[in-house]
Amino acid sequence: MGLNWNLVRGFVAGVGLCLASATAMADANKTVLARFKNGETITQQDLNDFLARRIDMRHAGRSAIGVQAAVREIALNRALVLEGEALGERRREGKEGERFDDVYSFAIYKKIAPVCEPPVDAAAARQFFDAHPQVFRVPSMARVSRVILPVDETLDGERAGGWLMQQAQAISTGGRKFDDVVSRADAVYKLDPQGDLGWVTLTDEARILRALADAKAGDMVGPVREGNFVYLFSILDKREARQLAWDDVAASVPNRAVRYCREQGNKQVQDRLFEKFGIELDRDAILGMFKLPESQK
Repeated sequence: MGLNWNLVRGFVAGVGLCLASATAMADANKTVLARFKNGETITQQDLNDFLARRIDMRHAGRSAIGVQAAVREIALNRALVLEGEALGERRREGKEGERFDDVYSFAIYKKIAPVCEPPVDAAAARQFFDAHPQVFRVPSMARVSRVILPVDETLDGERAGGWLMQQAQAISTGGRKFDDVVSRADAVYKLDPQGDLGWVTLTDEARILRALADAKAGDMVGPVREGNFVYLFSILDKREARQLAWDDVAASVPNRAVRYCREQGNKQVQDRLFEKFGIELDRDAILGMFKLPESQK
């Protein structure tokens, strides 16, 4: 029997492609996402390991904003371990060599974080209310309907961003309804909810939410790209931010005061340790995780 050289060449090419893909993945996992002044780094592999063990944070890997938040948490975990060792706090038996130790880092955090207590009486509660109006401000909210698609999805021969732009133009001229676009998108992408999301709090934490904050009821926003996804939004209704009155919140002030103290304490601990250990996030590297290869643009 003669040897089929076309088959051999195809097999060799396939093996080469698999090896090249594996090499590219290995190189990506070595990408540095944060650096410490002592030379340590947080890599994409560290991020992957973190997301694998933290089910509650897996959604963070889908956008640059989410990855940045995850890398900050990983870096803080490591900084707390370093701080604990510097304070002479013994490591857990069998865990001495681990760079990331959630149990140990949490114990160190509790040791160095400010102690938060509620106001001692009604007068102190009123004093906190008057001194911290931002704690008692209800942020803007919007009832939002959305379309979400992976950036590399193709519909009607168009990439997702171009297709959504066409749909937005058709909706604005009355040629199509937003619900029709939702139904079409839902037929090709079902991993995230399409359509009416209910009421969404509009914070400054994400670029998309900041974009929605300036919209009015009846407006359409997008297409907007965030990470590996592209979005189109319809603002169904809007509630503007408002300041709560003392009579509305008097009973809840003690709990709000403790929560605010903890939030501020967490920020102070993070800022101090990031400065002490010279931690810097590589935002270009994080953004680079979500850039399409030139061949796919």
